Amino acid sequence: MNNAAFATFIDEKYIPLAPRIKLGITVGIILLPLVIFYFSYYQQKAKKIQNLNQQKVTLAQQIRNVKIKAANLAKFEQELQEAENIFLESAALLPKDKEIPKLLKDISALGRNAGLDFLTFKPLADIPKDFYAEIPVTINVRGPYHNMGYFFDQVSKLARIVSVTNVKMSSPKKEGGEMLLNSDCQLVTYRFTNVELPKPPKK
Repeated sequence: MNNAAFATFIDEKYIPLAPRIKLGITVGIILLPLVIFYFSYYQQKAKKIQNLNQQKVTLAQQIRNVKIKAANLAKFEQELQEAENIFLESAALLPKDKEIPKLLKDISALGRNAGLDFLTFKPLADIPKDFYAEIPVTINVRGPYHNMGYFFDQVSKLARIVSVTNVKMSSPKKEGGEMLLNSDCQLVTYRFTNVELPKPPKK
């Protein structure tokens, strides 16, 4: 199409149109490249930018969480060390297998030194617990009341943990100017096992 034909086309087809139509055509010609640009390029880039911003927010939160954990790591390590120290100190109060016979001999010697006559001294079967076992010992002794008190006091001062339970006194009889009693009780000492008992299955 030459210039004369194009001018004729404009004169015949475009100029006679109403101003509003001309404005619409002009706006359409201007907006068409923008619409094409938006849908073919900008919209895809905008979604990608949005995804990257979301990833940035997520990574920033993860970094904050890591920094918080890193700041508390020293505290957690200190608490763990303190717990281990307490565990070792507690375990030191519980005799091992090879120390049990000596401990029982020491208890018996304390009773004799307190002026008590041992009628029975019977270790019972171990009672397993988590990480330790109870070792009950039933004893029956005869002697003055205050001698029993002295014996219990000496037992409480042992380096190992020994508890006294179920104390029963009976058969008072005066001999040699002293009131003698038969005393039954149970001593409980503990043996370190470092074994956790199996837990019952959950229903």
